[in-house]
Amino acid sequence: MAIRIILIAGLLLLTLVALVSLKSRLGVRLFLAGQLMLGVFLVLFPETTNWLAAKVGVGRGTDLLFYLAVLAGYGAMLIVLAKFRRLERQLTELTRQIALKNPRQLPGDAGDAPPSGDSAP
Repeated sequence: MAIRIILIAGLLLLTLVALVSLKSRLGVRLFLAGQLMLGVFLVLFPETTNWLAAKVGVGRGTDLLFYLAVLAGYGAMLIVLAKFRRLERQLTELTRQIALKNPRQLPGDAGDAPPSGDSAP
């Protein structure tokens, strides 16, 4: 019984942390609330996962949850990768726009002699 209290408290805490830190839109908040409710339900009624696992042809409910967690992790990784690539493209475009707006010649470029204290003949 103690593990159920620990798991439900952990689910509540993680959901609250996610809601506060993400400050996201309604869709994300509903998704998090749904995850919380599903998690609490599965903690309170663990035999449900065994029943569902038997229906889909998996040996144990624990295995089913593990397989689903692997899929969710892979999906999350793809989403983060896509976001990273999009941010990378935006940063490149922003850098180009700034460079075109403020052109400077770098020392050593053709036609630009770096200042020197020597007066060589």
